[in-house]
Amino acid sequence: MKITGVTYAVRKTRRARYVILAVLILLLVAAAAVIALSVYESWQLLHPDKKPIDAFSSNIVPEYRDITFRGADSTIVLKGWLFQVKNASRAVIFVHSYGKNRLEFGVDTVYLIKEFMARGYSVLTFDLRNSGESDGNSCTFGFYEKDDVKAAIKYIRDQGYKDIVLMGFSTGASAAIMACAESTLADGTAMVDAVIADSPYSDLKSYFSSSLHKWTGLPSFPFNRITAFAVGVAGGFKLTDASPVDVMTAENLPHLMLIHSRNDDLVPVINSIELYQQYSGLNASGAEFWQTEYEGHASGYIEDRDRYMERIFSFLDRVYPD
Repeated sequence: MKITGVTYAVRKTRRARYVILAVLILLLVAAAAVIALSVYESWQLLHPDKKPIDAFSSNIVPEYRDITFRGADSTIVLKGWLFQVKNASRAVIFVHSYGKNRLEFGVDTVYLIKEFMARGYSVLTFDLRNSGESDGNSCTFGFYEKDDVKAAIKYIRDQGYKDIVLMGFSTGASAAIMACAESTLADGTAMVDAVIADSPYSDLKSYFSSSLHKWTGLPSFPFNRITAFAVGVAGGFKLTDASPVDVMTAENLPHLMLIHSRNDDLVPVINSIELYQQYSGLNASGAEFWQTEYEGHASGYIEDRDRYMERIFSFLDRVYPD
């Protein structure tokens, strides 16, 4: 059979089309796999297993009261403990990090509570939604958790406390900053006097874009942005709305203490640097930024308890000078 030039060209064109079609199919399969894996990881991130509350010996714990209160939207019941100092007017509210519960540092949290009580502060520590013993079936890295913090602020005010401090860790620190911005009285007065933020993120969308692979274990490209988008969609919120740096305005500034290690690999210190710069542009005298050299994430209290508390109370002495 004689193969003409025209016949050869037709076969070559067909072969090229098959190759292109095969490449397109592979790309579609790869894209589908990336999307499917991103959706799966987003679901896992939004629905972590609840961490049980650590058992501890009753003789190391100050007297406390089991408390229950509803979240800001009244659909979620939150549970915690209230440690009361007699005749105290000041209270600190602990806000734990993602995947933990009212005992941020396990049993060691008891000693943190005792230190505040010894300085005349009552302490409220509670489980955010989908954590510990509280209701809820999803975690949103601080976005909806800020509503839980707002409910805790209202609860402690209803107990008669007027001088209130929020102390948050990691995502709980970011939730505390956002909750504080939305917790004001009818005349615009802030309900919270100070926020102690240990290792927060400054903007969730930016943080996820650069660092979400540290949570998922997947390559940052192409998964970070796709998984972050899926978290927002499945979680029912916009990542851009979870932005502590954006809620800071001249009208709602409490005193702010930022604690962050230069060695923090999970939430890089640049996040607190951005928060400090934003705050300082509005109130240069109201903030303190303690950059530490500790290893790990939000580990300052565990690594050097005495130094940590010394810095905390030095800050609070400036908030409450009397």
